[in-house]
Amino acid sequence: MSAASFYLGIIGLAAFVAAVAFVSHRLRQRLLPGWDGALARLAEAIIGLGLAIASSELLGLFGLLEWWTLLPVALVAAAFAWFRLAPPSSTAETGEDGEDSEFPAPPIPAWGKWAALIVTAIVVGVWASFTSYSLDYGITNFDSLWYHLPFSAAMAQSGSVTEFQRPETIFLNWFYPQNSELLHAIAMIFTGRDFVSVFINLGWMGLTLLAGWTIGRPYGRSHLTLLAVAVLLVAHALVAREPGSGKNDIVAIAMVMTSLAAVINLAAARDGGIGRIKPGWGLAIAGLAAGLAAGTKVTALAPVALITISVVVAATNGTRLRVLGTWLGVGLVGGGYWYLKNLIASGNPLPQVENFGPVNLPGPERLQVGRPDFTVFHYIGDGSVWSDWFLPGLHHGFGDLWPLLVAAAVTGALLTCWKGEGRLLRVLGAAAIFAMLAYLVTPLTAAGPEGSPTGFAINLRFLIPALTMGLVLLPLLPVFRKTWAQISLAAGLVLLVLADGRLDAITTQSGRKFGVAVAFVAVIVPAAIHVLRPRIAGWKLGRPLLVTGMIGIGLVVAAVLMPLQKHYFDSRYSDFEPENGMAAPYRLASDLSGNSIVLAGSTAGFKQYGFFGVDLDNHVSYAGEKVAGGGFRAIPDCVAFKAIVNARNPDYIVSSPYLNFNDPARPIDSPEGAWLGNDPGVRKIESSHGVTVWKSVGPLTPGLCSKLPGEYDFTPGLE
Repeated sequence: MSAASFYLGIIGLAAFVAAVAFVSHRLRQRLLPGWDGALARLAEAIIGLGLAIASSELLGLFGLLEWWTLLPVALVAAAFAWFRLAPPSSTAETGEDGEDSEFPAPPIPAWGKWAALIVTAIVVGVWASFTSYSLDYGITNFDSLWYHLPFSAAMAQSGSVTEFQRPETIFLNWFYPQNSELLHAIAMIFTGRDFVSVFINLGWMGLTLLAGWTIGRPYGRSHLTLLAVAVLLVAHALVAREPGSGKNDIVAIAMVMTSLAAVINLAAARDGGIGRIKPGWGLAIAGLAAGLAAGTKVTALAPVALITISVVVAATNGTRLRVLGTWLGVGLVGGGYWYLKNLIASGNPLPQVENFGPVNLPGPERLQVGRPDFTVFHYIGDGSVWSDWFLPGLHHGFGDLWPLLVAAAVTGALLTCWKGEGRLLRVLGAAAIFAMLAYLVTPLTAAGPEGSPTGFAINLRFLIPALTMGLVLLPLLPVFRKTWAQISLAAGLVLLVLADGRLDAITTQSGRKFGVAVAFVAVIVPAAIHVLRPRIAGWKLGRPLLVTGMIGIGLVVAAVLMPLQKHYFDSRYSDFEPENGMAAPYRLASDLSGNSIVLAGSTAGFKQYGFFGVDLDNHVSYAGEKVAGGGFRAIPDCVAFKAIVNARNPDYIVSSPYLNFNDPARPIDSPEGAWLGNDPGVRKIESSHGVTVWKSVGPLTPGLCSKLPGEYDFTPGLE
């Protein structure tokens, strides 16, 4: 990619983001003039995300999700905001719903600010260090290759949000909500590539820290709630897979925390009674954040539902229906589209849920299965599973002091139920407890063969939103008004950060220099500018000097981006998983542009993103058959397989083994390679470890299937 093309795409994306940010700022000023500081910035982030997602969904309904529609819409909205959404000139213009309320913001002690700054720099450095791995090798995270980024690339290619990109025939992840993937798609649309996707989760991490700071704002304990959030952000269960990837656990956590921050500040407003919630625009912001969480990840539904109940219970007398209506209305805007899409396609907004008690729910049938989706509760009394899997998994995911971390989260939730200030906090304490209990019965939390929950440690990330809820409530207890108690808690939280985190990333990992550089530019420099700004502004040329300095920093960052993206694309998937036969097929796909590639065998399906190519313009599809209810099943015989492949008229076909989730080192044979082996319509050009690339030279011949032995007609994984 030329420098001109690269910077043109980045400028277009920046213009879109700036326009949406300006509209969000003006809307917040108009609707919530009493919100300032971190609370205002958080509200603007929520509004901006809601606007970007809702407008993209609307355009995508008509296949118009393109840069030439996104950018004009954003610029027109910004122009309207400039001329017609001026901030209110007096409190009389703010309405009667309390949006001009005075929100308490007691001062933070100097030591607390320093502790928060240092820990923030550490968290950013750790996340950036892990992000550097993707810059060196490409985005290699399993779930990102499997469905997150393929969903994004498919939306960017088609300009539509109405189709299902079905990556394989075993799971039903095309029914997952896709707010996060839609935002990745927007970046791909403007830039034509996925370079920006490497950095998106750094932004979500920053928003989570901002939400953590804002939660403690009305109590003067922002430093403590930020430290509480930081404990989970550096936990191995999260930081080892989220930075530099397309995964969305951090997105759901960020949205749950922003919703919590908004309602906790609303309940602390001095005009509504401590701990009570009133209808209004502030409530709408909190509900929108909850909806954005639900529209990101199914596992966020339990925390969102529990926060919803808490808000309704804490509503002021006579307003519960209005509160619930406001919350659900904006929540549907934030996340309802994906569930409505599922309902239309399958008759069930959550097709993964096959029954509700004795009631069978509609949904697609499947021929193949991946692995049992056992829950932690399934093994709750099994001592051997605890000793062999759960306890080592907790230690691996949360560090040496994981019992202290879990105890602190549970204690924070329980004590808040009992001693929390105001009704909302007490109910939120109960919500945090129930969210932790909901984790125990969440499918896949103990995925794997009976007695061997191999997916437990990986899926501890499903517990993090509930643990974070409990941990951030702990500093809000009345006892922490006292300085000695704050210092003690801060010391304990910092100890947890040091003990359960992957701090080795900024001391021993290959990306440590990049991590330190990002922490310096993103945390230390802005903090120094914030501290020195009043003094510099008082100089004769102070303001021009500040503006010049910020422009200079921007130019330096822009200058670094070009060589950074060149390094990324030079090394992206250059030697991806040679032990699994994927290196040569990925290299081939990287050199292709505008080709149609059909994948067969679940190994290729689960690792399909690299086949989209560098410019993300290869059309990638998996060889399966659509069935009723939005389903997608494996093709059980050679004749049907060749008919479906011929209908797609591909340039290349990639056949591969069936990925054995229970024992990934021992893949299971899949018949598609044999079905192609005697057909003159394809020519084998590469094969390794059962993964074969075929060049299409003509239509496949279904009649040749009869010449194959009968044992080649089978469906791997069929029970």
